[in-house]
Amino acid sequence: MILKFIGAALVFYAGYLLTHRALPALVVRAGKALGFDMKPAPHWQKRVKRFRTMKRGYYSFLIITTLFVTSFFLEFLVNDKPLVIRYEGNIAFPAFRDWADKFLFFADLSRIDVQNEFGQVGDGQVDYRLFAAAKKDPAVFDGQIAALEAELSDMKEQLAGYRSRKLSTAEEKQDFADLGEILPAIEADISLLRGARESFAAGRAFILMPLYPYSPTEHLLDRTGSPPYPPSRQHILGVDDSAADVLAQLVYGFRISLSFALMVSFTGYVIGIIVGGVMGYFGGWVDIVIQRFIEIWGSIPFLFTIMIIASIIQPTFWLLAGLLIVLQAWIGMTYYMRGEFYREKARDYVHAAEAMGATDWSVMMKHILPNSLVPVVTFAPFSIVAFIGSLVSLDYLGFGLPVGTPSWGSLLNQGMQYLKYYPNLILTPSIALAVTLFLVVQIGEAVREAFDPKVFSRLR
Repeated sequence: MILKFIGAALVFYAGYLLTHRALPALVVRAGKALGFDMKPAPHWQKRVKRFRTMKRGYYSFLIITTLFVTSFFLEFLVNDKPLVIRYEGNIAFPAFRDWADKFLFFADLSRIDVQNEFGQVGDGQVDYRLFAAAKKDPAVFDGQIAALEAELSDMKEQLAGYRSRKLSTAEEKQDFADLGEILPAIEADISLLRGARESFAAGRAFILMPLYPYSPTEHLLDRTGSPPYPPSRQHILGVDDSAADVLAQLVYGFRISLSFALMVSFTGYVIGIIVGGVMGYFGGWVDIVIQRFIEIWGSIPFLFTIMIIASIIQPTFWLLAGLLIVLQAWIGMTYYMRGEFYREKARDYVHAAEAMGATDWSVMMKHILPNSLVPVVTFAPFSIVAFIGSLVSLDYLGFGLPVGTPSWGSLLNQGMQYLKYYPNLILTPSIALAVTLFLVVQIGEAVREAFDPKVFSRLR
């Protein structure tokens, strides 16, 4: 247990270095290589410097960003598939394939590790836990070999009995033929297992499991009794009623929830900026027509609409995100950007750009927009909080992501069902949700203070 906590701390530190050292340096180098001036404007430098002085928000930012970037490598950290598995001349990297199937959509790496290629009987997926157990103690094969030998002995006795008498019926002849075909296969399996035992004992097999060797989609049905199960040394936060590890679902649910909220917020803000900018810049009948449309569209109860759609078709991650973007995410920002564009378009620098022949789009995007980003940056963290809450609410009600998807909402739903006997099922997702929202809100508060224009307009 202590080693796992030490490993988790090292993983967090590595994630911090990747998030706040390696990635920023890579972005700056790439921008300079493409000819961009990567040095921020002086007023942005002042805002960033002030943001860093607000320790609660700055440390919250470091924690949440580090966890989020690290979560994109969960397949290497929390998974029931090994990082590497080797047997004789066969070697595979199942965790990497699992990760690549999700993030490298252009690469077709989907395949299974066949059992008989890794010292196990059959042609299905390798049992990685059995392989790991055999690596620790090759005597695991003795029980399997003994069972197959007993089965082989029984079949030989049946075969001898058939040979000692005349086969009169078609069924007896068919059984005799089947036994003749099965016996060589069992003998081959016994030979394979004996060879595997020798290979494991000689050290010609190797497996390296992730730091926490459980997956959110793995059903652990090898324990006595029916799930859910309480926390234990193997399962730190217990097992839910589908026999899936709670901690694995929690960390994968964090990645899904935050990715969902970031994508919906970003896309909604892009649409809101464009629509609000058009309203504020052109004004007149353009502003009036779009305003009336937004008023009508905004009156649609988005939550009930999503619930109705989800009751008809099975929603997916992308469908839910698209519905939230179309129905709600872009509306609020349009009003703020409309006001910003109305105010900024009367400035002298805008008239100068127009006099120099700049197009309307150039004036809007290159001149007005950079001076109108304060509402965007200020409200973004609170928007993320709202969309995390929306996804969790939909999952809790059963109208969210498909069944089997790691979700905080589904864990909360289970927690309510088993509140009396397994309170850990509701405590763990509730604490995770509360801590995440608290960190994001702290970031929002710090950003709002750092971008407060009154701070830079006071006489000192």
